[in-house]
Amino acid sequence: MTTERLRTPPRTTLLPPIVPLALIVGVSPFATDMYIPALPAIARDLGTTPGAVQLSLTAFLVAFAVGQLLAGPVSDGIGRRPLLLVGTAVFALASIGCALAPDVVTLVVARVLQGVAGAAGAVAGRAMVSDVTGGPRMAKVFGTLAAINAIGPVVAPLAGGALLTVGTWRLMFVVLAVLGAVFFVAVVVRFHETLPRASRGGVGLGANWRRIRELMAIPRFRAYVLTGVLSTIGFFAYIATSSFVFQTEFGFSEGMYTLVFATNASMMIVTTLVFRRVVGRFSEDALLSVGLAVGALGAAGVLVSALCGFGAVPVWCSLGVVTAAWGFVLPAAMTRTQHIGAAHPGTAAALQGGLTFGLGGLGTPLAGVLGGTALAMGSVMAVLMAAAVVVQVVATRRGRTVS
Repeated sequence: MTTERLRTPPRTTLLPPIVPLALIVGVSPFATDMYIPALPAIARDLGTTPGAVQLSLTAFLVAFAVGQLLAGPVSDGIGRRPLLLVGTAVFALASIGCALAPDVVTLVVARVLQGVAGAAGAVAGRAMVSDVTGGPRMAKVFGTLAAINAIGPVVAPLAGGALLTVGTWRLMFVVLAVLGAVFFVAVVVRFHETLPRASRGGVGLGANWRRIRELMAIPRFRAYVLTGVLSTIGFFAYIATSSFVFQTEFGFSEGMYTLVFATNASMMIVTTLVFRRVVGRFSEDALLSVGLAVGALGAAGVLVSALCGFGAVPVWCSLGVVTAAWGFVLPAAMTRTQHIGAAHPGTAAALQGGLTFGLGGLGTPLAGVLGGTALAMGSVMAVLMAAAVVVQVVATRRGRTVS
């Protein structure tokens, strides 16, 4: 039994402006990738270890995940716009706290607040898309969001590297505070509520838990979530470890590593644009399967290059394959989970994003615990992304058998 379409979302409200919506939904790359080139510098400045500084990244990701799990069901009960207003305002304030942090403990606490606030805006923004779109148009909108979001991993590290030439890592968080303030103004001026009062549910813990149970009772929904978790653990292992791999193991400068990260992220921009063009011709499941398979091959390339000692360039190129594959994986996974979870779009966005980022965030300390080397990064990526392929293939076959 499934509940794919317990209700049909109304289509009477216009979608908010796509660019500010995409930036709010995709705030995570700005909050993570901008300061990745500065992780070694932060460790030196605060007199702490690389592992402790990496914890600030893990703290943000886990808070971003938990925040989505909390905010998503609430947005189904009270609407999207209130969460967007609170989320963007608190994000700006927490960013100021990061900029002023005197030690790593304060930085981690401020990053937790920043993550929860960013999550509220991100999950409400994705739910807005489900409120006012459906079918192929929903897939194209998510493809557009992914394409714009893909610019973040390119621009953010470049901006971070540029800021390091004129100031310290603290300046990066000042910039994030300004972005949060701009987002808040955009919501006040341009965003209207997309969830009619008649479609809202209860706001208590019981009502929130009921919505979660309904969606998690759908086998295909569970499979999409598990696939996202596994592949994201592998992807986040790259996000958290690559700066140490290229700067410490391969001897790259901060600027050169920024170039590595930006060129890899550029691959995602290209593939998200391709996804948007082909999504009407091929099923989202097929595109998701292709993306996962290509990503697993790229991760295997990282592992083989590290094992054989091929050096930095093969690892760099293999990581480019992984990020290119992510341009299919991200929008396809979002579209499928939102389609199947259309009865409760906010809760669906929360489960997909929250569990993916929360459990996927385990990849940030995992590769570090294993040594923080190219071999450790490649091992985590290859194993987890291969497991995601297996889950997707098995779930797809079972779905065909049931149908």
